[in-house]
Amino acid sequence: MQRLEIPAGTPYGELEVIREVSSSGKRRFLCRCSCGTEVPVRLNHLRSGHTASCGKCGVEWKGGRITLTELARKYKIKPSTLRARLKVMGLAEALERGRVR
Repeated sequence: MQRLEIPAGTPYGELEVIREVSSSGKRRFLCRCSCGTEVPVRLNHLRSGHTASCGKCGVEWKGGRITLTELARKYKIKPSTLRARLKVMGLAEALERGRVR
C-alpha cells in the first residue's frame, strides 16, 4: 500500500497540519488549532473526522468560547451525548433537547 503524504497547511476541521512527528506505532501529525494550540493527532483520526479541534477551545457561545464539557454540565447533559448530537444538529437544538424540565 502506498504511503499517504499530508503536506503542511492541510486543513482538517479546525486543525491545520504543521508536520509529521515521530512516534512508535500509528502515524501522528502536529496540528495547530484555530485557537492557536498545537496538538499531536493520529492520521486516521484526522482523516475520519474523529478529531477536528484541540478539544480545549470549545465552541462559540454567547459572545465567548466555552468547552463542550462545561456547556454540557451547564445544561445537565453528558458530554458524550452533546458531542454526538452536534454531529447531526446545531448547537441550539442539541442544548434544547438536553434540558432537564
